Amino acid sequence: MVANILGPRARALAGALRQARESAGVSLRSVAKKLEISPSVVSYWETGKRTPSLDEVANYLYALGVPRQQRKAILDLARPLPAPDWLTIGHPGAAQQLAGVVECEREAVSITEWSIGLIPGLLQTADYARAIFGPDSEAGVQARLSRQKVLSGHRPVRFTALICELALRQVIGGREVMADQLRYLLHATALETVVFRVMPIGEGWHPGLMGPFILYNFAAAPTIVHVEHHRNGAFLFENDDVRAYKDAAAKILEGAMDPELSFGLTAEILNGMETVT
Repeated sequence: MVANILGPRARALAGALRQARESAGVSLRSVAKKLEISPSVVSYWETGKRTPSLDEVANYLYALGVPRQQRKAILDLARPLPAPDWLTIGHPGAAQQLAGVVECEREAVSITEWSIGLIPGLLQTADYARAIFGPDSEAGVQARLSRQKVLSGHRPVRFTALICELALRQVIGGREVMADQLRYLLHATALETVVFRVMPIGEGWHPGLMGPFILYNFAAAPTIVHVEHHRNGAFLFENDDVRAYKDAAAKILEGAMDPELSFGLTAEILNGMETVT
């Protein structure tokens, strides 16, 4: 079955299959031999160039000896959806959405993120992330930090961070943690692939006020949008939706401070936190 390789679920499924095999310590050729299929077919599954059927995924996971609970989560990714966009609600779908986010970050050539109340995840410090996730979520913190490698790996993604001034002033985790976060944000601007722009508060209405979003742009595939809220999230890749979010990003860019002024405002806010006794 030929895949819609553009969809985030297909990307998430491909990543889950690849990770399951690597975690089992089984080579691609070995699992292909067990399934009595060509290694190239398995390669297509693991890169999203072809989507396996539900039965093929079940056989693949059985051949690897994947535990039942883990099999269920991956099989859910292989089930067809009634609608093209991908919406999840609550914790059961959160891991699947995260897998989709990770694959989008890994394959994107550029990412544009608009954030209102928080520093974007790709630019967060460990302590800032811990303040968000809570004291019992170290695995989530480490996963978030690991994802930041896309900014400085062998093929770094170009990242445009559009951040509302509110996120710079909202003290997350206490003043010391927030000050460290702002220092890290200023340090990140030294990366050639990172652009940081601040949207000032009090400039009237703009489409970013409707909520945060992320645009993933790919070299040979249409853009995907990710929208995340407190307990639900959605991937959007219908043309009209993507066009609307691209227009929103362009409007935010029009009103945002340039990189130099953004740096200066952040440094000013940091200085204010450091001088408060």
